[in-house]
Amino acid sequence: MTKGMGTIKLDDTIVAVSTPIGEGGIGIVRLSGKDALGIADRIFLSKDGETPSRFKTYTVHYGHIVENAQCPPQKLAGPPMAEIIDEVILTVMRAPRSYTKEDVVEINCHSGIVPLKKILDLVMRNEARLAEPGEFTKRAFLNGRIDILQAESVLDIIRAKTDLSLKAAVNNLGGLFSKKIDNIRNELVGILAHIEATIDFSEEDDVDTLRKKDIFKKLAKIKKEIEKLISTADEGKVLRQGIKAVICGSPNVGKSSLMNVLLNEPRAIVTHIPGTTRDTIEEVVNIKGIPVILVDTAGISSTNHPAEKEGVERSHSSIKRADLVIFLLDYGRKMNRHDLKIIQNIKDKNNTIIVINKNDLRKNIDIGLVRKFFPKRPIVYVSALNLQGIDKLENKIRDMIFKGRAPSPDFISISNDRQLGKLRSSLDDIKTAVDSLRERVSMDCVSICVRSSIESLGEIIGDTVTEEALDKIFSEFCIGK
Repeated sequence: MTKGMGTIKLDDTIVAVSTPIGEGGIGIVRLSGKDALGIADRIFLSKDGETPSRFKTYTVHYGHIVENAQCPPQKLAGPPMAEIIDEVILTVMRAPRSYTKEDVVEINCHSGIVPLKKILDLVMRNEARLAEPGEFTKRAFLNGRIDILQAESVLDIIRAKTDLSLKAAVNNLGGLFSKKIDNIRNELVGILAHIEATIDFSEEDDVDTLRKKDIFKKLAKIKKEIEKLISTADEGKVLRQGIKAVICGSPNVGKSSLMNVLLNEPRAIVTHIPGTTRDTIEEVVNIKGIPVILVDTAGISSTNHPAEKEGVERSHSSIKRADLVIFLLDYGRKMNRHDLKIIQNIKDKNNTIIVINKNDLRKNIDIGLVRKFFPKRPIVYVSALNLQGIDKLENKIRDMIFKGRAPSPDFISISNDRQLGKLRSSLDDIKTAVDSLRERVSMDCVSICVRSSIESLGEIIGDTVTEEALDKIFSEFCIGK
């Protein structure tokens, strides 16, 4: 389906509550469509008596939502007239300069289930229908205000967990990713023209050879560009979903203290008694812009106590599932058999940071032995008690996740599996085209591969998209967005 076609209706007016249902200061009911202003005329009574259809665009007006705006509101005495539902602020945004490129009316009322529901019901009785999930954003796409990449970035903004994940989503909404995809497509369209010219002039050997060399170089360059985009998938997933980082170590090395410092709150119980933590504790923390699910584990040791034994088993299970392991050792004592047992369990975990805690104490640990066990793992010295080295640890966590490449201000990333799948399809076609040129296969085959690659890139930004694909994309949105 191309944009604006299919069974999706754009000729009706939709309405939804665009704020969370519940008690609060403000609730918003949003209308979009050709009858939005007409419906507002029938339910809104402004303080100055003017009707919404006469309001200028981007203006805000005080008044009341009433059952019949053609009548004055009911007074304390006298016959019943128009029933006041709520005191509101009404905003008008006329097409095409609105979120959906349609006439949009937003009613800012008092939040709460009753006023929001009564206003929603009143609007629907005046011939608006309840919006589908994400339909406002879907209309913005179908009406050409944004592309699919930008539409998906709206959901990423809503779900952003840190300032860095928000920045990446805002960059995508601003069209940075779309522009990159569009530039690659335009390059491929130009290459396709060269290929077709090569086919047309295939009898001229000199021209044929020169064109094929030029096409090969350009396709090889595009192949690297797409591979670079695909390489952002893991980083994008980290920003959206976060990583699970497990703090492990033998009893009383300061795991809970470190977790409390990273969280900046006393979440885990800390005492001088070994084995205080008998279960795993999980909390989400923002570390240098990365959402990190921090897991404090029970001290791993040999024990016969049922609760402690279960805690140790859960610690081992958490380590296996972890994206990052933070292994704590005590600066003030030598490694013991419990430390050595943990080392055996984590030696194959590449994403491991060795943290030597309590570096304010007298040194007793053998650093050479630690380095022997972990020749390529980073070692960070901290004191959870005195807050020393914590910033270095956070920087090291960030560097390990982003492989030493801190995101730039114009950072863009793949947002979901749909985008990743289409990019991989495009890359596969380019690889086949490059191999075909290298093996001197017919230029017709090269042409087919390049066309297919262009189509996959077009699906990423929504130049061609099926209604089924649209429904799947927007089904994850809330109704009011």
